[in-house]
Amino acid sequence: MTRDTTPPDDAADGDPAHSDEGDPARSTEADLPQSDEGDEPTDETAVSTIERRLSSRREPYARATVVRREPPVSANVGDRAVVTADGELHGWIGGAACAQSIVAAEAQAAIEADEARLIGIAPDPDRIDRAGLEAFPMRCHSEGILEVFLEPVNTAPDLLLVGDSPVARSLARLAGELTFDVTLVAGESAGLEGSIPAGTTVLGETDPETVAAAVDGEPIVVVASMGSFDARGVAAGVLADALYVGLVASDTRAEEVIDRAASILERDPEAIQAAVTNPAGVDVAAYTPAEIAASLLAEVVDVRGTAGGASGSYTPTSCGVTADSGDASSDSQTDDGVRDSGEELATDPVCGMTVDPADAPASVDHAGETYHFCCPGCADSFREDPDSYLEQLDETAAP
Repeated sequence: MTRDTTPPDDAADGDPAHSDEGDPARSTEADLPQSDEGDEPTDETAVSTIERRLSSRREPYARATVVRREPPVSANVGDRAVVTADGELHGWIGGAACAQSIVAAEAQAAIEADEARLIGIAPDPDRIDRAGLEAFPMRCHSEGILEVFLEPVNTAPDLLLVGDSPVARSLARLAGELTFDVTLVAGESAGLEGSIPAGTTVLGETDPETVAAAVDGEPIVVVASMGSFDARGVAAGVLADALYVGLVASDTRAEEVIDRAASILERDPEAIQAAVTNPAGVDVAAYTPAEIAASLLAEVVDVRGTAGGASGSYTPTSCGVTADSGDASSDSQTDDGVRDSGEELATDPVCGMTVDPADAPASVDHAGETYHFCCPGCADSFREDPDSYLEQLDETAAP
């Protein structure tokens, strides 16, 4: 497809008001020796440094690489540049100002659409126009042909998972299929090998400041430690200016977690509450850890695509995972109803989560019955006061 980028007549005729003279960043090829060998090979070190800097700041950019040239353009095949989201070009793709402006504008469009594209610039664009290439007229005096491949790089936010629970592990596995850098805060847990993707970063520390410093700015955070260190996870998300802090907990438990996080950070509980999404996950009637993880991942993907970038600014489209986190250090009971999921599955009497007895993380024998739990924290809470949990289990199961 040929696209016309003809400037106003006075600019095309060399009107000083539209001239590139005196602009060292956009000098015309008339100012450069006309050599078939090219004059200003790309400084790979400088371009790579800029890419790393943009990536570390999670700023989108596009790589521009010269893939074809015909003299007298001054670029070489393989020369490349980086174009930022606001159109700044760093590197070398030839000295023609009109070519630079076309590359910069099309790179911005590629970043916006998140789609790579191949462009060509020639005095007669019909000569190079073909399927898969957008052709533009060369309006500079130097003539020549230049074809440039534009590759957008939109960095994904870190996904910080807090907790070594079945839900967190399932979410780590599912997120491994997407372009997330996943960090799992596992505390003192061991034996994660094989249960999460090999590329997952595992943190043993649960200190909020340490956790926040371990991820890049504005991560997406899901707190699902099931009571082990939920408050510290929420505090870490707030300290990291997270795009989203999802808490897997009942309303009652969430209030306790938020109060504790506010105490840790010495901040207003209302400010912490505003930064937290609870219930977390889209409402898909999720029962098992894997199903809950799938609902959480759906919301995480939505956040990545729609969040405005400020903590607490995300508004979920639909959410509904309310499994009580069952804090291992508390006797508090869940306020969630128990979901009956059939004879083959069991209900955790502490948090109400559906558990597969065959691979339950913890089980407790009491009064001749075996009860299965989603995590050791729930099992510990049950051991401390089994009668209170069983009483509530009977109440919620009653018609």
